[in-house]
Amino acid sequence: MSLRQKVLSGLIWTSGTRLLGQIVTWAITIVVIRLLSPSDYGLLAMATVFLNFLIHMSEGGLGAALVQAPEGDDLKLRGVFGAVILFHSALFVLLVGAAPTIGQFFEEDHLVLIIRVLALQLLIAMFGIIPSALLTRMLDFKRLSIVALTGALCGSLSTLGLALSGYGVWALVVGSLITSLWNTVAINVLSPFLKWPDFSLRGTRKLITFGAQLTAARALWMVYSQADIFIAGKLLGRELLGFYSVAMHLASLPVQRISVIINQVAFPAFARTQDDPVAVSKYLLKTLRVLGFLAFPVLWGVSSIAPEIVAVLLGPKWEVATIPLYLLPLVMPLSLLSTFLNTAIQGIGRSGVVFMNVLTACLVMPGAFWIGAHWGLFGLCVAWVLGFPLVLIVNLRRMLPLVALRLRDVLAALAPAVLTSAGMYAAVSIARYLAADGLGAPVRMALLIGVGAASYGALVWTANRAAVYEIVELFSLERVRGKFGRSKTQ
Repeated sequence: MSLRQKVLSGLIWTSGTRLLGQIVTWAITIVVIRLLSPSDYGLLAMATVFLNFLIHMSEGGLGAALVQAPEGDDLKLRGVFGAVILFHSALFVLLVGAAPTIGQFFEEDHLVLIIRVLALQLLIAMFGIIPSALLTRMLDFKRLSIVALTGALCGSLSTLGLALSGYGVWALVVGSLITSLWNTVAINVLSPFLKWPDFSLRGTRKLITFGAQLTAARALWMVYSQADIFIAGKLLGRELLGFYSVAMHLASLPVQRISVIINQVAFPAFARTQDDPVAVSKYLLKTLRVLGFLAFPVLWGVSSIAPEIVAVLLGPKWEVATIPLYLLPLVMPLSLLSTFLNTAIQGIGRSGVVFMNVLTACLVMPGAFWIGAHWGLFGLCVAWVLGFPLVLIVNLRRMLPLVALRLRDVLAALAPAVLTSAGMYAAVSIARYLAADGLGAPVRMALLIGVGAASYGALVWTANRAAVYEIVELFSLERVRGKFGRSKTQ
């Protein structure tokens, strides 16, 4: 099977199975949010600030190093396994020991036990890193997608059952643990790695060096990506943090799901084409056009109907989340594009550039969050909207020469999606002003979604029809083109 066929197969499997899973898990998420309180989500956000940081560091970048490196022998794999076990175990001990200090910092005694229970994920996950990396290197997205789908469903159903039983924040904690446990067991059933770890680390120096650079970048990325939660938890308290974290969760759900799909496929694909700059730039621009076509209308659409989403899906106790849900989705498409571009650069072996990109974000965003949080949730969200585009522009100037592209190439690739999505947003806003204000929230939401879909469809057909054909061509469905009597796009 050619690289293109493997990438397309990977996209089909990952997007198809994740879409199936998300139809169920998104519905469950909404029900759970309605059952639990903002304080429950605020507590979980405080507990996971440090856990997420350590999880992203936990493998030492060795999983990604295995994907990027040529085929390795058993000795090298055993050495990586040994390094992963040592690293995970050390981080587990560190987090368990630091739990009381974290609780004192946030002035929340309940955090201590929550953090110590969640820390078990570090011990669970270490047994799934090697099987997952090997499947990713082989572009075997079918089995990876099966694991992700079943894990998401299992964890979501567990969370729902516990929330219905009145367990509060513990429903979220136990559901997270069950997801981690299921994923680790399932990946080992589908792709068992039955080798004894080698703690001497022989033959792994090159992998550890690559992984160390990547881990440093991940550590900095987590500093800036978790800084908003850290600062909001300290300055605003757990209830306002709960409103913010749920709004961020809803705003970033499409980003997380799309980025996981794209990055899972893109990193090994770029790793395999890293010696062909023409192919890299071609794939990169095409993927940017596809991502823009999907991300901008979905996320700006969420922003355009934020009051209706909160009123209909979350309920009146979550009304404070409306302003964050207005603002955060505006910048989320750029976050998705940034994640993809960093994945592409990492895939061609330039982890040092990824480190500099993340360092830039780390220097800018936490300060912006700290300043913004003094104006409450609104200020915190404005910090995202104003700060992140500046970071992205600086990083683009660093990345694009490596793939033989210019800033105007990227802007030209994204402009049609941005303009058509802005037109859609304007149409929804006008419809609310002219006709929808007097309607009930469910009817108003349905009407505005219809207006948004119709206006975006009309604008795309008028001004960005080539993007539709490009997506059709991407999935080898050229026969659909023939029905419209159009020639192939450039």
